[in-house]
Amino acid sequence: MLRHGLFKDRRVFDENYIPPELRVRRGEAEALARIYLNRLLSGAGLSDVNMIYGSIGRVGIGKTTLAKFTVKRVSEAAAKEGLTVKQAYVNAFNAPNLYTILSLIVRQTGYPIQVRGAPALDILKALVDNLYVENHYLLVILDEFQSMLSSPRIAAEDLYTLLRVHEEIPSRDGVNRIGFLLVASDVRALSYMREKIPQVESQIGFKLHLPAYKSRELYTILEQRAELGLRDTVWEPRHLELISDVYGEDKGGDGSARRAIVALKMACEMAEAMGRDSLSEDLVRKAVSENEAASIQTHELEALSIHELIILRLIAEATLGGMEWINAGLLRQRYEDASLTIYNVKPRGYTQYHIYLKHLTSLGLVDAKPSGRGMRGRTTLFRLAPHLPADRLIEVVDNIIQAKMVSGYE
Repeated sequence: MLRHGLFKDRRVFDENYIPPELRVRRGEAEALARIYLNRLLSGAGLSDVNMIYGSIGRVGIGKTTLAKFTVKRVSEAAAKEGLTVKQAYVNAFNAPNLYTILSLIVRQTGYPIQVRGAPALDILKALVDNLYVENHYLLVILDEFQSMLSSPRIAAEDLYTLLRVHEEIPSRDGVNRIGFLLVASDVRALSYMREKIPQVESQIGFKLHLPAYKSRELYTILEQRAELGLRDTVWEPRHLELISDVYGEDKGGDGSARRAIVALKMACEMAEAMGRDSLSEDLVRKAVSENEAASIQTHELEALSIHELIILRLIAEATLGGMEWINAGLLRQRYEDASLTIYNVKPRGYTQYHIYLKHLTSLGLVDAKPSGRGMRGRTTLFRLAPHLPADRLIEVVDNIIQAKMVSGYE
């Protein structure tokens, strides 16, 4: 029986945890903090609007962590100079209108401002007045900012008033006291801003693009979480390498630190449940597999034709049977057999068949490579993308095929 468990601090693995230092993207955090601090310490106050954005379709790449870490550092550095910078964080996806956004900001400042039933503009004026009276500053993170731009309940005028508050509601002493750090999913937010509030978009000072994490960066992040949250004898570098190689963008993964951290946490929880006092490679692989199973994009699979699903299933079946790669000839033969004998559909011709394979490869569901030495003749080899669990994928694909066949869709 375990006396103490594998964890020494489970909070380290929480999604909202902010580490005491950033071992990855430290330079970006310092550059962002410097922008706010230079203006603040020069006596010009806070009025900057800067933005962090990611890549299309990428999540868990550290945008929110970087934003929260940066704002915390600005507040700490300002305090050493005798200045008070209050922090506020709002996930705009869960705040459908300006009133809700301002209510959340006010709550985090701790100021005695009456928000219930008050017009949004009055709340904003009261916030500006309180900052002046207390001689405080406020730095606000607006996460999922793109949802504010697309919301029909937030007018362009409201957005402009909020982000350019020092112009619309100037402080009594003329010192600008509210700055913003916008966090958006990807670069499209800038295009939306140009359409909705071009005056603000043109004045964004620093636009920071964050790419997906590479495997070495994920290893560094996992190493820090393991050092802070796990007992020293629980893990070894090879366990972290295994996870970072699965999720690293340069190794074919999606570059998500969030999913890598969850996989490590799951592996430790599995070990605890089994009464083990340390990790093992088999448990790490199992955790990765289960984590991937939960993240299979079913909507992507539902958009495939029955024939693409049959091909994908056959490749997954080969993987499950211990075949690392399946050659094009054998795959074609199995596709024809399965189409006629199992699914009762006519197999597509070679041209369309190769279009299907190309599509599956472009979606990242299947890997392809030319055959090398040791094989007779030249052919193409296929395998299921390594991050996908074959057994779970087959289960999902079977359900989708069955639903499509019932509805008569090919």
